[in-house]
Amino acid sequence: MFDIQQTIKWVTAVLQDPHGVAASYKSIDAQWRTTFIQVTLPVVVAAYAIAAIIGLLTGGSFLFGSFTFIIFSLLWGLAWGFVVAFIFDYLAGTFGGKRDFNSAYATVALAMIPASIGTAISPLPWLGWLLSIAASIYSLVLAYRFLPVFLEIPEVSRVKHFVASILVAIVINILVSLTLAQLFAPVVMSSLDTNISNSQETGIFGGVKRQADITEQALSDVYEPTGDGKLSDSQVERYANVMRKTHELRQRMDAKFENMDQKEPSVSDIFGSIGGVMRLANAEMEVVKTGDGNWAEHQWVKSQLETARIHQDLNNITNHNYKLFLEYQNEIENSE
Repeated sequence: MFDIQQTIKWVTAVLQDPHGVAASYKSIDAQWRTTFIQVTLPVVVAAYAIAAIIGLLTGGSFLFGSFTFIIFSLLWGLAWGFVVAFIFDYLAGTFGGKRDFNSAYATVALAMIPASIGTAISPLPWLGWLLSIAASIYSLVLAYRFLPVFLEIPEVSRVKHFVASILVAIVINILVSLTLAQLFAPVVMSSLDTNISNSQETGIFGGVKRQADITEQALSDVYEPTGDGKLSDSQVERYANVMRKTHELRQRMDAKFENMDQKEPSVSDIFGSIGGVMRLANAEMEVVKTGDGNWAEHQWVKSQLETARIHQDLNNITNHNYKLFLEYQNEIENSE
């Protein structure tokens, strides 16, 4: 049953005692339904209502001044909390934490309170948008601090779990944003274009943009094998060299994450790690493309070598390719 006093209590606790509120809320062992009714629903609805009123009073606009878009965004904002909670919960098991959706949702509900306040004041002239961004960043910081308490994420995995979760959330949000752009174009698309062009220049998104550019270039590569499927010595040598450099790059990135786990990362560290995770996953492609290689050819060479390693002397082609593999076996296997 809804109790406004409980809502005020937890909102106040997040703002006044961010270090102790997670442990306090965890001690009551609230179900996600209770958290949704007592915290998320009233806070988000109030934020949207206040923002709409401020927009009317100041002559500004909130969510493009579209009532339909405001309602749709409100519903998505409520649903988004469940999406993020699921991501936190699911990945907690992967990174050695405790899976518990009730606790994951509590993390999201409490952490999003500053962001909701930022939403409420976002229509204010001049400073509204800036305060909203600052509040959203603070919500991310709180989520990072709350997760070890609620989901018992090991200290050595805190950064990796958080960055991986944010990365997955970004991908999902992009897909939803593209859908919204279809539904509410051209107003939404105009705003998105402006935001994207501005954000791409910042250091926070620079690493993400770089990896996106590399991926786009790689996927445009085309390669038509010539001959009978036999690899050349130069192709295998180049493949082995790429795999060695990829291994070295991944080792360097792993060391960077390990160093970050040994200290309390800053906000810029956390955001910068998003691009770092993408780079770690994209390392092989980056080595190929920054070395003026052809990603399609690289993938074909890899496939031919793997077939040869499996069948070895199945026919003249596999026999030929397997002999080439043996010449670079140590370098390739040491890089896998």
